Amino acid sequence: MKRFLNNTLYLALALLLFSRCSDDALDVTNPNEIDAANFFQNINDLELSLTSVYSAMKPHDLWGADLWPKVHFGLPKTANQDWLGTDGWNQLYRNEVTADNNLVRNFWRAFYRGIARSNDFINNANQYLETQEPPGDEVTRINEMIGEASYLRGFFYFHMIRLWGMDIPARDPNAMGIPLTLNIAATRDDMFVERATVDQVYQQIISDLEAAEAALPDSWEGDDVARADAFSAKALLGKVYMNYEDYPTAQGYFEEIINSGMFSLVPFEEYQGLFNGENEFSSESLFEINFSTDLQENAWQGGLGANIALQISPKGTGWSNVYPHDVNVLRFGDDPRLRVNALEPGVDSVVFGDGTTRILEPMVGDADAIGWSFRKWVPTDYSVYSTNRNYGANLPLTRLADIYLMYAEAMNAQGNDAVAAEYMNKVRRRAYGLDPDAPDASVDYVLAGTQLRDSIREERFRELFAEGQRWYDITRWDIVEEELAKYPSVRSGTVIFNPEDYYLPIPQQELDTNPNITQSTGY
Repeated sequence: MKRFLNNTLYLALALLLFSRCSDDALDVTNPNEIDAANFFQNINDLELSLTSVYSAMKPHDLWGADLWPKVHFGLPKTANQDWLGTDGWNQLYRNEVTADNNLVRNFWRAFYRGIARSNDFINNANQYLETQEPPGDEVTRINEMIGEASYLRGFFYFHMIRLWGMDIPARDPNAMGIPLTLNIAATRDDMFVERATVDQVYQQIISDLEAAEAALPDSWEGDDVARADAFSAKALLGKVYMNYEDYPTAQGYFEEIINSGMFSLVPFEEYQGLFNGENEFSSESLFEINFSTDLQENAWQGGLGANIALQISPKGTGWSNVYPHDVNVLRFGDDPRLRVNALEPGVDSVVFGDGTTRILEPMVGDADAIGWSFRKWVPTDYSVYSTNRNYGANLPLTRLADIYLMYAEAMNAQGNDAVAAEYMNKVRRRAYGLDPDAPDASVDYVLAGTQLRDSIREERFRELFAEGQRWYDITRWDIVEEELAKYPSVRSGTVIFNPEDYYLPIPQQELDTNPNITQSTGY
């Protein structure tokens, strides 16, 4: 694991930063104590604090375990359920979420934890520059670190506004967004922040990402390879402007990436390795979360791996809570990426928890169920039970194929269908083991206008399946009702569309605590 703190180390840091007595009568200075007022004494302290910002992506409430299997696989029906014993999980899969859903509360808190750590770092790093007068080489590095923290703050806010914001800025910039905090709360009242508009949140994201783009190098090497860089910021900026439907600006960012010469699609024979820990930080990667298999601790105890595999693994190799919805297996048709994403019962074999290799059975025994298992993000040559319930495969959150398809979408929206079709077809050619840059009539689609638009959208389904992108796509395209109609039910009940399904409710605990925040329409 490169450059990231585990949760235990962050807890120690948090105790150092915040263990101050609030009773004035007992407020006696301890010269041996490190607190928030005197912690940042050198650049190593800043590096330690920045590491805690990166680590905020990794707890079990976010990408360490729960965010993908419960939210990003549930809301758009990427998966169906085997486990039905958690009501909050069932709500997410039926798109019938309530304000007292404890999982939604946990996600909200975890995202704001990352934002708070970003704020803490940015504020203290700027103060350090102003008061400590560090040498020039340290100033350069500190400004880079501020750029990294700015990227991460924008990253956290971008995910939050797409989950809780009541619309995208292209449709209603004045729709209710989420509370926008940029400073460390000094008083209790500072914590009672009202909801900003969608546009205000997006403008802050743009500001943070532009600051990151300006401050960061184009790439990192060696032990620093997992850090955000300028191209990580450009990629998110392009995506942000897609939510404004500002296609020319988005096009500009995507073309900077495409024309840089720094990125390329990996050959299909290396494609599977993007998702199973064998081809990390590849030529296709713009930003990924770095995990490693940890034989000592699981994610709940601060381990270095993720617990996603435990939840989505084939039956007999983990908890096996969810599996690809049967509709999705059929939706792939004969596309080769089905085999990259899923394992077929009665055909594929994996290593079970007892160490034996066996042919998979269907994930569920329901009548007429297909019951395939996930292959992305899970090992097939050993059981996650044997590695203390975690798996070390990195999660590539932004990769070139995603950028190609966004670029195709932006060009199609502007009427440049020839370029749009070419970049969609590059992704298709790779999926069929062909040279992405060599036209091939056997797989290329020759389409234009709305037909091309819909083909690009379906290509995003096939290429980015189970990568946490689908919900953001269908809400941005305003087709949630249309998409949910393709999945009439999950195993916990009927899927019924309501207009408020476009966004999650503000957690009830937040409403009870913060008198200045209001609930979203429909909840």
